[in-house]
Amino acid sequence: MTQELHIVGGGLAGSEAAWQAARIGVPVVLHEMRPQVETFAHQTGNLAEMVCSNSCRSDDSEQNAVGLLHW
Repeated sequence: MTQELHIVGGGLAGSEAAWQAARIGVPVVLHEMRPQVETFAHQTGNLAEMVCSNSCRSDDSEQNAVGLLHW
């Protein structure tokens, strides 16, 4: 019996987890709702789409992702 790692969500964390597991030979099944289910936040049907710049926040308001995306 071959065991598979099931990862729910193809965002940044899910895609990274799937990639890292696959790199060491773990069979991976990545479950993602898009492109079958659309949301207002997503612009594409691709994996690892950044939809929330809060994920990249730091204490430097001029150089963090939020500040840079608004310039």
